[in-house]
Amino acid sequence: MSFQDRIKKATEFENELFKKIAELGFVVAKNGTEHTHPEFIETLHKSTDQTSLAIRFQPDGVAHIGKVPRSFYVEAKASKSMEKTAYEQYKKLSDAGNIVTVVFGPFGWKWCFVDEMPLENGHDTVSPFPEKMRYPVSDDGWLYPRRSARGAAKGSGTPYRKIKPENLRGWETFKTDIIKRLSIS
Repeated sequence: MSFQDRIKKATEFENELFKKIAELGFVVAKNGTEHTHPEFIETLHKSTDQTSLAIRFQPDGVAHIGKVPRSFYVEAKASKSMEKTAYEQYKKLSDAGNIVTVVFGPFGWKWCFVDEMPLENGHDTVSPFPEKMRYPVSDDGWLYPRRSARGAAKGSGTPYRKIKPENLRGWETFKTDIIKRLSIS
């Protein structure tokens, strides 16, 4: 699947997700400069300063619910893995007291709060492959395709970890669990 095909698939999933969240009674809005100024984001592609990373890796949307609304972030993932830089940015939001949710389409609409994301250790991911075919794995479990002797086979080559789908929450719990986390009665 080409990069453009993956972008199209991700955008379709994101739009469907926001529609479903709205159907649950939440008010939803797309979030981030990628939606308002894509050309600007394109120029930041190689920037690694904290402000640029925070701009590039904003969750896809925001939502709120309640008479005095309480809000949370929503990231729509059309893949089965999490890029390290994106995860670190979402964790910074979460560590600062923000509620950040990630919904995974490929696993049948499963989701999690970013502070509970079930990441597979990279050593477990590469163990089925012959040693010479394995991507390097950092001490904290991230796969580094670009550090491989053969390079990244496909995709961006950025560090990532696979998601453990069996540890994600079912879509049917989304509204109840969000409201509980927002402390709305």
